[in-house]
Amino acid sequence: MYIRSIRVRGFRDLPEAHIESCDRWMDLQGPSPAVTALGDAIELGFSVLSVTALARLAWRWGMVSDSLPPAEEGLDFPDQLGHLDPVAVQAILSPSARRALKVELELHLDPPLFGQLREHAAREPRVVTALAERPTIRLSVGALFTMSLDAMAIHLDGFTVGNQRFPTHGKDRPTWLNRFLASLRGRFHRFDLEDDIPEQLLDAATSREGHAAYTAWQSALAPDGPQLRVARGADDRPILLGDNQPMRRYGQAGQDQASLAAAIHLSGADILWAESNDGLLKRAVEADPSPLEQVFAVSPLGTTAVQSDAPREKPAIKGPLAWRAPRS
Repeated sequence: MYIRSIRVRGFRDLPEAHIESCDRWMDLQGPSPAVTALGDAIELGFSVLSVTALARLAWRWGMVSDSLPPAEEGLDFPDQLGHLDPVAVQAILSPSARRALKVELELHLDPPLFGQLREHAAREPRVVTALAERPTIRLSVGALFTMSLDAMAIHLDGFTVGNQRFPTHGKDRPTWLNRFLASLRGRFHRFDLEDDIPEQLLDAATSREGHAAYTAWQSALAPDGPQLRVARGADDRPILLGDNQPMRRYGQAGQDQASLAAAIHLSGADILWAESNDGLLKRAVEADPSPLEQVFAVSPLGTTAVQSDAPREKPAIKGPLAWRAPRS
């Protein structure tokens, strides 16, 4: 699965934008406030599917102090978030946004998701017809803050298969929709060096399900870089090793590259956002088989600029100047 197009509205640094015909390799010029807001918008779009993802985003925005998100809750989806910092909320919202953020993501389905949607909607001929015309879905997501900016409601405003729109609320909401939406959780990952990556690697190394991804990470820096490994160090804390020696020998760049490789292979995502132009990222979408379907790479060398489509607001006429204006 990968993103085909993105619509954004309401962000302070990206009041309105429409990015069409996204490629699997998105080479964005940045970092910049507008590019960061685009990443925020994509993350918000997927956060409507996951309590954990929404908690992580709120922490990233500085709206909450707790960085430990709650566990997933089956087929339940988030609908609100409270006890937010109003100052942090103001930093996200455009002055003209009326306390609302809106994101629309058009997603191209891979064959497994395509088949899964057809299976879920076996009794819905409209789904089969819509998929035959256009194998995409669109998620329209809205977030609305209270007047006091200390709470937020988040909701899925629209779900479209091809060109066929389906109800998302009330008794007409399809019975299969929750199961399908739950399968989209974790498909987007935003690389963050503050994540506890060594602990995640240790879990993968000792997990039956995650071991294949762990072994792929081990050789991710080859042939020019070291063979990677995770081990327990002082106080039983996990540490990263390169050729069985501490990764600090390879400097901060080497440690960051090992962490980036972990995000590529262990996140389980189809779409990765990373502030890097490391060659690992492009290889991750060009390899066969590829661990990722799409990468948004942000670097000063990026070839795609991100900017708002909204016209700049004209400043109000200053009072003293208006009063002094000569009458005709």
